[in-house]
Amino acid sequence: MSGLEGGIVCSLVTPFAADESVDLDALGVLIDHQIAAGVHGLFLLGTAGEGLLLEAAERRQVAEFAAGRIGGRVPLAIHSGAADTRTTAALAGHAAEIGADATAVVSPYYFAYGEAELRDHFTRVALAAAPLPVYLYDNPERVGYSLGFSMVHDLVRDVENIRGVKDTGDSIARVTRYATFDDPEVEVYTGNNLIVLPALVMGAKGSVSALSSAAPELFVRIYETWEKGDIEAARELQLTAARLQAILDGLPYVGGIKYLAARRGLPAGGMRRPLPEAGDAGSVIDERVASLGGVLEPWLTPLG
Repeated sequence: MSGLEGGIVCSLVTPFAADESVDLDALGVLIDHQIAAGVHGLFLLGTAGEGLLLEAAERRQVAEFAAGRIGGRVPLAIHSGAADTRTTAALAGHAAEIGADATAVVSPYYFAYGEAELRDHFTRVALAAAPLPVYLYDNPERVGYSLGFSMVHDLVRDVENIRGVKDTGDSIARVTRYATFDDPEVEVYTGNNLIVLPALVMGAKGSVSALSSAAPELFVRIYETWEKGDIEAARELQLTAARLQAILDGLPYVGGIKYLAARRGLPAGGMRRPLPEAGDAGSVIDERVASLGGVLEPWLTPLG
């Protein structure tokens, strides 16, 4: 199993019906749109996908559906993280069984853990998923702590199918530090929409982007422009992405992304409680988009 192949990997939202059940028909439409827009991979059931709010059986259902719908058109990574090792290992093993290309595992949360417990957790999960490539999902803002560079490096070195990290930190310094490791190399994907281009310049393989759920074309263009060597044009596109991120400041983040997607005519669906809908924030988003004088309109145009 090859794992992710670099580029823009969309952290896709999960659409819910009015009764909060997963709307698989809508999910299929979202998957097809992302692939048509040129993304290089899909990441299901992460933060944007509200995966931690779904029951384990629902997560397996979504993973199976996504694997079938994608049908190998782009690499598929399934987020398997949970609060306990047993559930995480079972979900990671299931991702391998259904033919996913990789799994990502967020750090266990709520309780405080020492280094030995964390190493044991990730090692057991990786063994359960083997030979499926595993990416550590370091998201300190959500779980309350960072794994640390040495732990990530050592796990990649010591566990055969742990490949790298999805780092959602807010500093390019983190990506730069990972780039100094060459024995072994740590595959790095930034989860921060503000530093896609800087991360690529400093050696990241790609970006796992939640905002790609609403504007995949923008993030694919950043990557393609960088790949062609036109850094100045890529810089301008990255600034556009930063403006897009800024319009969600202080608003429900996942709900806001779904609002932007729905604004384009995509069936983004509702939220899984207790996460809030965009609600009245939708009018704020519209006002902020309009205040930029058309800068974002090319990336938020209605489809069809």
